[in-house]
Amino acid sequence: PALYIAGDRDLVMAFRGMDQLVPNLKNYVPQLYKTIILPGCGHWTQQERASEVSATMVDFIRQL
Repeated sequence: PALYIAGDRDLVMAFRGMDQLVPNLKNYVPQLYKTIILPGCGHWTQQERASEVSATMVDFIRQL
């Protein structure tokens, strides 16, 4: 099982093709539970949005 969390201000999100890859992650990650893009957040999601990331991860783990 996988959970994808990224910030919309992460420079990785600006890489060529990411605009097509992220919406189609389920095609490449068979057990993808959810994709979450945090608005106004950069690369260090766990530091920039600690409480949101922690709550999302706890919910993900409980679903397993």
